[in-house]
Amino acid sequence: MPASHTADHPTRRYLAIWGWLAGLMLLGVALSELPLPKLTIVLVVLALSSVKAVLVGMYYMHLKMDARLLRLVALGPLVLILLALSVVFSSRLLHF
Repeated sequence: MPASHTADHPTRRYLAIWGWLAGLMLLGVALSELPLPKLTIVLVVLALSSVKAVLVGMYYMHLKMDARLLRLVALGPLVLILLALSVVFSSRLLHF
C-alpha cells in the first residue's frame, strides 16, 4: 500500500487540527453573541485562544516532534505574556 494511504497520514492530521481550530473560532464567535457578562465572554474567548495557540504550536510549528529544550524556548514568550497580563490586571484592580 502506498505511503499516502496510511492511517497516520500528515494531511489528515493537519485537516483534523484545522477543523478543531475552525470549531474553536466559531465557538468564540457564537459566545460573543450570547447575553453573558462581557468579562465571562472575554475570559472564555481568551481560554479558547490559548488552546488554539497550543494546537498551532504543537502541530503546525512541529513542536510536538522537536526536542524538549526547543519546547521550553517556545514557552518563554508565554511567561512574558502572563507577566504582562498580571501587571495589567493588577493595575485594573487598584482602580476599583
